[in-house]
Amino acid sequence: MSKLCFFLLLFIFGYGPFSLGQGIPPILKKLSSHRGTILVYSQHKESLVDLSDLPSNFSTEGYNLVKDSSGLYVFPQGTGRIYKLDTSQGGYRWQRIDSTYFTGYNFRSIAFSLDSVFYSFGGQGFWNTNGTLRNFNPYSNQWDATMLSENIYWAKAADGFFMIDTASKTLSIRAMSKQSHEVLKSSNAEKIKEGLYRLNIKTGDWTKMGNMRDTIHHIAATLPWGLLDDNFGVLDLINNRYCRLSNQILSKIKAIFSSNKYADLAVASFAIDSVLYLGNQFDPYDSVVISRADLIDTGIPVYTPLKSPGLLDNVEAESFLLVILGFLSSFLGLLLYKAKKAQPNLAVQSLSASIDSQKAVVAPESPKHQTSFRSTRILELLEERERSLLEFLFNHSADERLTSIDEINKVLGVQNRSVEIQKRMRSDVIGSINQKLNIVTRDKKPVVDKQRSEFDKRSFEYFIQPAHMELVEKIIRKK
Repeated sequence: MSKLCFFLLLFIFGYGPFSLGQGIPPILKKLSSHRGTILVYSQHKESLVDLSDLPSNFSTEGYNLVKDSSGLYVFPQGTGRIYKLDTSQGGYRWQRIDSTYFTGYNFRSIAFSLDSVFYSFGGQGFWNTNGTLRNFNPYSNQWDATMLSENIYWAKAADGFFMIDTASKTLSIRAMSKQSHEVLKSSNAEKIKEGLYRLNIKTGDWTKMGNMRDTIHHIAATLPWGLLDDNFGVLDLINNRYCRLSNQILSKIKAIFSSNKYADLAVASFAIDSVLYLGNQFDPYDSVVISRADLIDTGIPVYTPLKSPGLLDNVEAESFLLVILGFLSSFLGLLLYKAKKAQPNLAVQSLSASIDSQKAVVAPESPKHQTSFRSTRILELLEERERSLLEFLFNHSADERLTSIDEINKVLGVQNRSVEIQKRMRSDVIGSINQKLNIVTRDKKPVVDKQRSEFDKRSFEYFIQPAHMELVEKIIRKK
């Protein structure tokens, strides 16, 4: 009996320190030791730590890491839960601090801290993609929705670009081209929002900044000069420029990623000042010092800004149209009045003959359908390279085939050029085709469209919209 009591006491008192001293990845120990706020990025899907009360169906959905002056926090995806790393008793344990009940609405969302307030934005779940900004209420320990000027659908998917600017207190995102129409009969029922948008978190107002280039970015860290992406370039949104790293720093980073430690995605990556940190779940973390001199401007802008608003842009569209219509009506009325007044008076003698002849003439019926003629000058607007690409896309679309980026590069003759030149050439030629043909179609949908590749979500495949196939055929056949 005494031995049984001894082992029971050993189990009871021995389990507590073990629970408190459970291991956490070395990269998270480094992260928790910093006193300030750090923007942390992670694409890891496996279970980060042992959260015993977390349902198993959420354990492989990923998480958000938030580090501010109050500590290190884990936000499991899809739950709304918040766990704080507790080191008060000499070990490491995760303590839940929220009282969230509803789950399943915010997979692929992002979480961050701003002025000691936790925020969560966007996400997917329950047959819907949302653009809701949520703030954590420390009194109810639950999430409240923030009023926004408009709803822009967003989720951290293959192209889920975002940037959190703690200085200006803004969130910049690349709006999704596919809106949340999972439960709508027609995908055209909602207006598509595309491009780069910026949200003023304090006021809740969205502003469109412009259109991003045809490039996918996975963010690895926030440096003092911009966002470091997985292509080892730096996106400087403030100055709208894309920089590449020097060959020396690039060699160091590639050497780290080529090791077996990062066969999978890193548990976490972040930057403290100009030092990049990244690590996996078990091995010691790696670090690289990046200086301002290591950034080389490529001359490529991150996005194409919107045109500066003119005087007429400040007038409401409906009011402006009414003014124009009123002006045109008055002008046409004046022309008709002058034309009628200038007609010569008919002689009295010929009046009766004119009336008789008018009775004898049967007025022709108005045609039911009027022929709509298209301008043939559109053929002169397209350059030879644009016509060749358009014909190539048409032939593939007629066979119900998508056209890959590599195939487009070969048609444009840039398959042996650098990746940046390939991207710029594709974007310029396809954009020029759509802009010119829009003169004829007057349709919001582009003639040459794209969609995510089923085999590689980071890449696009291109096609011609079925509604425009007849027009394209006439153009390439010179009809």
